[in-house]
Amino acid sequence: MSGKASRQLLSRAGLIGLVTGVLGALSALVLLYWPPQLAEGLVSYPFTTTGFLIAQAWFFVHHFGLVITLLALAVSGSVGNGRLVRGGAWLAVIGMVLLTFTELLAMRYADWDFDTANAGVMGTSYGIACTVIGLGMLVAGVGVLRAGVWTGWRRWTPLAIGVALFAVVTPGMFGGFVMARLAIGFWMLLFATLGWSLYAESRRSSPVPQPRATAAVG
Repeated sequence: MSGKASRQLLSRAGLIGLVTGVLGALSALVLLYWPPQLAEGLVSYPFTTTGFLIAQAWFFVHHFGLVITLLALAVSGSVGNGRLVRGGAWLAVIGMVLLTFTELLAMRYADWDFDTANAGVMGTSYGIACTVIGLGMLVAGVGVLRAGVWTGWRRWTPLAIGVALFAVVTPGMFGGFVMARLAIGFWMLLFATLGWSLYAESRRSSPVPQPRATAAVG
């Protein structure tokens, strides 16, 4: 693949990340302002069972945009050449794939008590997926800072996603429905900034000039 084609793909992936992040934040707002259709305490809250299934199907599709964003980060070269940092970027991709399919898994628990479901397979699956994403982004984020490929505030975005997972999202999930939605919405906005960073840096980068062969003089 040519350098130009590669930058175009990264640019498109960045735009996908930007849109996906914004849509994720808006989805959190919809959940906050949706008129409750049942008593708080069930997994499906604030939706009916049918509404919850529709919402989870949307989250499943939505998360593929996040997978594409993290995949673009992993192949962009921005994390550097070290095995550890490249492994961190790919670990984040794997974690997001796990989170994507966990949204489908949650469908079977729609009518369950939230605390019961959260203490079982559903909660464990969400916890493992998010932890893997967070650890991967911490390692990849350090790689981006050390590699120096990205400039300005954009080079902090991968690390910010990893830090926010443990400092904002995880505590938020234990703070009740409203705090959890606010925390997730904030995290999604960070993914939007990652998408913009991919887009902006791919547009800024230029191909490395190749040395020309010179004819021997003799």
